[in-house]
Amino acid sequence: MQTEHFSLPSRNTLRKWFWVVLCIKSIWLLLFTLLRNPEWHPNFSSGALAIFGGDTLTYYYPVEQLLESGQYYGMCRMPGILPVYFPLRLLFSEVIAHQFIVILQLVFSSIATVLLAILSARIFQTQRAFFICIILSCITTFIAIRDIYLLSDSFCISSLITSFYFLSQYLTSKSKTQLIYSGIFLAWAIFLRQITLLAIPVAGIFLLIEYKQAIHKTLTAFLILMLPVVSALGTWTVRNQLTYGRTVVLVAPLNECMYNLTPELSAIRRLIITVGEDFQPWVKGGGAYWFFNQPAENVADFPFGNDDFTSSMGAHELYSLRHDYRLIADTSLTSTQRDSLQQSVVARAETYSASYVDEHAWSFYLGNKLRFAYHFLFPNRIDDIPFPSREKMNIVQLGIKSWSLVSLWLVHALAICLSLIWLVKRQFNLLMWSALPFVFVVALSYLGYIEQRYLATSFPFFLMLIAGAIARTAEKLKKISVQQH
Repeated sequence: MQTEHFSLPSRNTLRKWFWVVLCIKSIWLLLFTLLRNPEWHPNFSSGALAIFGGDTLTYYYPVEQLLESGQYYGMCRMPGILPVYFPLRLLFSEVIAHQFIVILQLVFSSIATVLLAILSARIFQTQRAFFICIILSCITTFIAIRDIYLLSDSFCISSLITSFYFLSQYLTSKSKTQLIYSGIFLAWAIFLRQITLLAIPVAGIFLLIEYKQAIHKTLTAFLILMLPVVSALGTWTVRNQLTYGRTVVLVAPLNECMYNLTPELSAIRRLIITVGEDFQPWVKGGGAYWFFNQPAENVADFPFGNDDFTSSMGAHELYSLRHDYRLIADTSLTSTQRDSLQQSVVARAETYSASYVDEHAWSFYLGNKLRFAYHFLFPNRIDDIPFPSREKMNIVQLGIKSWSLVSLWLVHALAICLSLIWLVKRQFNLLMWSALPFVFVVALSYLGYIEQRYLATSFPFFLMLIAGAIARTAEKLKKISVQQH
């Protein structure tokens, strides 16, 4: 499956390109920092560079607890941040450690970009793919913006790229050491973002194709790959059992980990996803925004249509459900009244969800999943870039944000088109590499979890495939031109 028929760039060339990538990513970081809206979540900034996300504390606070008490508390976040943040906190204050995290994310992301370019060149067997992948990675912002956030995304993306780089090294050299390295970085990616578990079967299929009918060789290689993963997960599971008396392999259930995820909120979130609406409460025009954030007096932006209604749920019922959900927060209610209202809201939301599944089965099982995938891949906005609102942006800010959105659309459109072409041409090796980014898109779309930053796990692999396709096309055109002359 993986043999070298061309020369990769020399080590000196790779080092030079690393510094080029690091320089360009640093420029992006400085632009995001200098052009940042001073009124944009003022409490979410830490020092000059770092920005908090909504989930930052859930990743970093357990490490702070470890420093204070000697115990890593909780089962809601796996300690993927611990190996890099803990040593920094032993040496520096919290704010300074945050700046170093951003710098480390930037450096690791630059290394991973070079490794991604090597992967592209190796898969498409042309050195040209290396340079095109570097260029595409540097001119797009979707991954670069992750490096300034104190979240798990940047380290996870870089770790997953590194894992598949080492897997590719193994497929070329058959060195078991490379397979161990691949497993180590895959384990770290899983501890940072549990969704990367989906990369395991993809890696397994790579090994199966490599060894074809030699099942014992496939199993041996797969077991070596999984050794670091199983060891790390086993240690974490034993820790949870000894500390809390519970078998938790990954993280505890969502309703335990989100302090604000009350039974009524959880039931309404499930209803929103069931009918195919956006669960993100900050996305204006979506179902969650209408339920949780939109002023009650605004009746113009009702997001549900006749196709969403059932025999037990219409517009009146949804307005009533929203009214009663918001009424639960009324401090004048007695505890008995609040409990009764809460039970009513939960029961109605669950009834409406069940009726939708029964009466709109086609939409629930397929139509809404495709709808989620479309809005996931082709959103009408770009999140996470900390610029002012559109009317307050200057021309540079507007240009960066516009390019960020357009480039996102272009990359996803090209990735889909290329995958369809490879399917028609039965180029199964390329389809397998396409499966790696698309497995995350499909899984998240099926679940309805289409928060935009979740796309970042797939995005660099789309760039890798597009770069290779462009390089291969350019070489074919060059050959045709030479033949004609």
